Amino acid sequence: MQKIKTALLSYGMSGKVFHAPFLELHPGFELLGSWERTKKLIQLDYPKVTSYTTLQSILESDVDLVVVNTPVGTHFEYAKLVLQAGKHAI
Repeated sequence: MQKIKTALLSYGMSGKVFHAPFLELHPGFELLGSWERTKKLIQLDYPKVTSYTTLQSILESDVDLVVVNTPVGTHFEYAKLVLQAGKHAI
């Protein structure tokens, strides 16, 4: 089975507690990393993933699915950019 290559748009509480653990454990997904502008925390928990410095770097990667787990006011803007880049978004 081909895994769904997935990235998070933030690694705050929702990324750390809800999204990353599920993606790491589910055999159908491959967690590639998270967008982290300042703190680089995801690699402390998942050393093999990438801490992306920009949204554009995620959109230019081979990610299939992007989890838009940012503040509500940014959901539309970021989801639109993800979809325009030909990626899937949740």
